[in-house]
Amino acid sequence: MKSNPDCIGEVDGVTGKKYTYADMSERSIKCALWLKKQGVKPGDIIGLCSDNTMDAVLIMLGTMYIGAISNTWDDKLSLITARYFLSVISPTIIFANSSVATSLTEAAKELGINMKIVVLDKLNGYEFFDDILKGHDTHEIAEFKCATISKPDDVALIVPTSGTTGMPKATEISHFSLYHCLSPEKITEMEGHICIWAPTLRWHYGVQLAFETILARSTRIVAPDCNDEVYFEYIEKYNVTWLAADPCMLIKSLKMNLLDKYRLLTLKEISVTGSLLRKEIQKAVSHYLPHVLILNGYGSTDSAGDICVQVKGCKLGSIGFVTPNVRIKIVDIKTGKTLGTNKTGELRVKLPCVMNGYYKNLEATKRAFDSDGWLCTGDLGYYDKDGEVFLIDRISEFLAFRSINISPAEIEYVLATHPAVLHVAVIGIPHEIDDQHAMAVVSLVPGKTVTEEELVTLVEQNMPDYCRLRAGAKILDELPRTATGKIAKKKLLEMFAH
Repeated sequence: MKSNPDCIGEVDGVTGKKYTYADMSERSIKCALWLKKQGVKPGDIIGLCSDNTMDAVLIMLGTMYIGAISNTWDDKLSLITARYFLSVISPTIIFANSSVATSLTEAAKELGINMKIVVLDKLNGYEFFDDILKGHDTHEIAEFKCATISKPDDVALIVPTSGTTGMPKATEISHFSLYHCLSPEKITEMEGHICIWAPTLRWHYGVQLAFETILARSTRIVAPDCNDEVYFEYIEKYNVTWLAADPCMLIKSLKMNLLDKYRLLTLKEISVTGSLLRKEIQKAVSHYLPHVLILNGYGSTDSAGDICVQVKGCKLGSIGFVTPNVRIKIVDIKTGKTLGTNKTGELRVKLPCVMNGYYKNLEATKRAFDSDGWLCTGDLGYYDKDGEVFLIDRISEFLAFRSINISPAEIEYVLATHPAVLHVAVIGIPHEIDDQHAMAVVSLVPGKTVTEEELVTLVEQNMPDYCRLRAGAKILDELPRTATGKIAKKKLLEMFAH
């Protein structure tokens, strides 16, 4: 940032306010100086509980400058989740949105934890982030030096897992890992772009994007919590050229006819990750945006980097080719035997940037790796004769019906073809004889209707008998989601599996 002071680094999508790289450098250094004056030492943990704001990245950087560990959290925390995170992590200081400050304060009091909370927007009774940046000596700022990282394997970042199978685990990411996930090829590709994305720093992917954008000397349009149509408004308003999206955003843009309304003529590339992107969706979006390169990719919090990424010319619906310095294998989920071409099994990976493990959870760390040190992703997939990799589903989400393993994703695909269905999740309802019965839970496109009976019939007419929705279908105004934007099937099970 210091070597490119005049570059526009961040623009607030709502107000148009801008930070140059010089501004970003100064504010992040002031944050680091304030932390040092609070007695924060290398290895101390500093929490960050924020949505996409212009200062979130700068707080994370300021924490790392002094060798402290940045622990990024959800920007919406109930008292229960705040209590859980504090009991696991116990940070020294937390920077947070004012909306969660009360929950954090109450949880800390219950747990007997003494910590300071700094709010990013003003709230009576709490220190305000802008105020802690005041009063630092200009010479002190100019002469600031980052702490030396003597052990690259030391933890730099603690980021939560997605929490699809329970409460999130705290994933430890090292300095070495962060360095290796920032590939020169990716940074070169992003040079000169005007970028926008939805993931906050609570996602490892959000952290990775923040670093890549700065290293590429690109400009980021910062979009706080908003609906997908607002992202398209920002793309047209600010001439955005690069978008990071999840499949849900693309599905909604098709179902709600947003791509008829917004032509997105400046957009050059959409990077898609987060969940399964079906070839039909990729093809449909490409039809509306023929000038845009749409590339699907795959990584995870635990891998701490990209595993597979599409390049131009890849098959629709694949996750592309294995990225440099990454090894994968496909294994039989029952025997662990390595499988060959076009054989479906669990994806296991080895890569330099893999996580150190889960903070204070040695048993879960051991379970994450097999006996040969391969990370068990929990995802089913295969690779074809050309070396392209395809995902099928999460192993943990498979349904068991009379000893038959059923992929919810296949049923979800059929239901998603209905023009009234916006989002869909299929879950397994326990049954005393048949193991589980499939149930569909859907949200609808505004202004369109479908009955639960019609959804049951749609599956019955298009799929084998064992895929029938024997537990029926439910229609909700909105499907619950995890902090990383994935549909929270565990929550749906709590709602309906009784």
